[in-house]
Amino acid sequence: MEVPKARGAGRSGPRRRTGCLTCRSRKVRCDEAKPSCSNCDRLCLLCLYKPRTAPGVRLGSSPTRANKTTASNNTAHSGSSGSSAAATTASRSPDINFFNTVLRADGHTIPAPTTTLRQLPTDQGSHPSEFDMLVFMGGITSELEQKHLDLAAGPAMTLTASPASQSLPGTLTPDRRILTPNTSSSGSASDMPTSRGSLSDAGGISYEDQLLQHFLTIGPPAALFAPVNIEWKYMRPALLVHARDSSPLLNALYCYADVHKAMMEGKKWHWAPTFYRVASSEIQACIHGEVTESTLIKVFGAVFLLMISELLSPSGICTGTSYIHSGYLILQRFHDRTRHWTGLGHLLVSWILLLDVKSLIAGRDGDPLPELGNIPEHSITQPPDTQTSQTSHITAPTANFKQEDIIEDPFLSPNYLVYEAIVGPAFRFFVQAQQVVRRIVCIDLHHRSRGTLTDEFEVLQLAHKIGADLETLWHRRPSVIDVYGRPEALTDILCAPVASEICRTFRQYVANFLANFIYLHRVAFAIYPRTERVNGAVDQIIQLATVDSAGPDHLPVSFLWPLFIAGLEATEDQRKWIGHEIQRMAAAHEADAAPSATRHPTADRVLVLVEEMTRRQDVSRTWADSKCVRREMFSDFFVVI
Repeated sequence: MEVPKARGAGRSGPRRRTGCLTCRSRKVRCDEAKPSCSNCDRLCLLCLYKPRTAPGVRLGSSPTRANKTTASNNTAHSGSSGSSAAATTASRSPDINFFNTVLRADGHTIPAPTTTLRQLPTDQGSHPSEFDMLVFMGGITSELEQKHLDLAAGPAMTLTASPASQSLPGTLTPDRRILTPNTSSSGSASDMPTSRGSLSDAGGISYEDQLLQHFLTIGPPAALFAPVNIEWKYMRPALLVHARDSSPLLNALYCYADVHKAMMEGKKWHWAPTFYRVASSEIQACIHGEVTESTLIKVFGAVFLLMISELLSPSGICTGTSYIHSGYLILQRFHDRTRHWTGLGHLLVSWILLLDVKSLIAGRDGDPLPELGNIPEHSITQPPDTQTSQTSHITAPTANFKQEDIIEDPFLSPNYLVYEAIVGPAFRFFVQAQQVVRRIVCIDLHHRSRGTLTDEFEVLQLAHKIGADLETLWHRRPSVIDVYGRPEALTDILCAPVASEICRTFRQYVANFLANFIYLHRVAFAIYPRTERVNGAVDQIIQLATVDSAGPDHLPVSFLWPLFIAGLEATEDQRKWIGHEIQRMAAAHEADAAPSATRHPTADRVLVLVEEMTRRQDVSRTWADSKCVRREMFSDFFVVI
């Protein structure tokens, strides 16, 4: 048996140059005197030594991945983006200069300086200091030398990245490589641009920094799950502060800002799918094993931003894990640790819980988590007794931040504490009432057997218990929620705009609560005549909506689900009024050249759906299932709220 020769044995070739990367890139002889050579000292250059790259290791890959390299590496690299992102999670961090000069949690913006903390001496022909051309070219040269390729041609200024590195164009690596987004992207992941640019504009501001600046101007997102107009003022700076040292949250923030910016400009998003994919991969890496409270809060912040991004751009931003479909897995795993959170953590978990309920109604697969809909024995108006240390303060300062730059938690500011004391009990009531929907979903025809006498009897028993719990919850409601119709009575202690906003918020809470009675009747008691409770809920939802529909603007988007469910049980005149209001929501989107992110993303399709369902019910004189009709009419998954 012939023993194979060692690689390169018996062949002669050019001797490989050694020494520092600076001399090698300039093709001069190096005396190899570490830590600096005389040639670099004479020319006042940065002398940089780098260990030779191990065979088979590509630029940007992790050591762990290099050890596992086999012959299968010759296949396509399209699936390597997730593992590459996870391997570089620890090395990504936002630009400190940008956070210290441009982004401030108190809302002030300061122009960015012309120099950075990490700027190195460069000559006229070199790149900006944030991109170390010597390190980059040295890694490429080493890889080419080991493959015995021709090195006669000089190094090019623009190199084509490997497929693995092309899949991560929007991440914040230590050398801060800047992107030039391809505006001709059609919006799908398969058409993602693969070229890297040096700078995105003449001012030297990277595209990621542009997204951070845009995030400073973003108003509250569409209240698909609950009104967030006032809370967003405190949520936005808190997310920015936490993104300083959290790569998943930072990439999720980039994703949402890119989607929002594209909507405002009436264009396609640029790098949003890549930001989404990288953030998703990093989230999975963060929750593997033990997770600290601080990390968990940042993970929930990233999940929330990804869910909102997915709702605003359902046409392909998510090419892998969809948190609209799978966010419940994180809720399920960490429920016991998060149920007593306050401040930022409590608000993030509550918003994700509400989004998951709407996704569940729309037909997501997986565990409905009915245990979250159980009514606790204690009064819902009582605030949590415990408070985690991570929700009391913003993340601790690091060595890169001065003591005077530390910003306090905006959720501990006097303004928010007073606001939370008024609205907090009503919000907890609203969140608990919406979780009861999980139990209603569990008894529909998509989650359990229906049709036999035994099945229907069991459903009736479960439905009576759910109805009783809803009544109990209503009797436990905080007294402050009953001021929804009297904003003028609050002007002695609150300014008129805040009083009006609080009353508008409470009206949406009550309308969504009343919708539960209608939804329960349609799921469990559809063969029976409508009860007085159902008729009263329909009438009161319309009354509450009438108050906010009097102005020139359309109704808040969180009214859409109550209007939709009430329209299926309403009289002919009530249907016309409801159809008119939904039409106003849809028309506001069609008439706006640059649609606002505060609109409902699927109002036009909701109008078509409610009209088709009422038509079928009138013809057949039987109840129509919204999920079945929706699957017949629409091919994509969307949330009806």
